[in-house]
Amino acid sequence: MELKKSYKGFVWFMLGFTAVMFLFCFLPIKDGGLITRLVCAEMTCGVALLAYIIYRTEYVYWYNGTEYEEAVAAGSERRKAFALAHFKRFAVCAVACVGYSVAAQLLGWPFWIDILLSGVGVIVAAISTIGIRL
Repeated sequence: MELKKSYKGFVWFMLGFTAVMFLFCFLPIKDGGLITRLVCAEMTCGVALLAYIIYRTEYVYWYNGTEYEEAVAAGSERRKAFALAHFKRFAVCAVACVGYSVAAQLLGWPFWIDILLSGVGVIVAAISTIGIRL
């Protein structure tokens, strides 16, 4: 695959992500904990979705610290492996956070744990990608 430098997909993703987050304000749900859990789930799943889009498109230069020229020189196979390693980490984070949120909602656990878990989960997943090299 020939790599073209474009941030159009990233901009569209961010607009869609923001729109979905904004729409949560208008859901006819009275349970604040459920709304919080939905926002946390959208955030963690959104990060995983972005990592998947990067994997599919090979636009690894969207990641901070990876230059377009470096991505072109690496070749398609290395870009795919690099992006897949990122996606796996963020996907595990998303699955864990959503799984916990479903259980917590059913069991009536406090929603602040969801906020902490999703925030720390994304940070830990991001830090775990530092050692991945293109």
